[in-house]
Amino acid sequence: MSETPKRRHSSSLYIRVTPEHEELIRQAAELSGTSLSDWIRDRLVRNARREIAEAARYEAAGKAQE
Repeated sequence: MSETPKRRHSSSLYIRVTPEHEELIRQAAELSGTSLSDWIRDRLVRNARREIAEAARYEAAGKAQE
């Protein structure tokens, strides 16, 4: 079975979280069986795409009412 090649990431984001949030995030990543970075990246990208799509729908609905 061939492995999927890993993407190379060339940018970094830095966030500050409370110790409690860090522990929750680490637990969730561990439960999903992925690295902390992969878990965070997946959730951020998924939510960003959803919010952008939602904003586009609202914009389209507003233009349709004009």
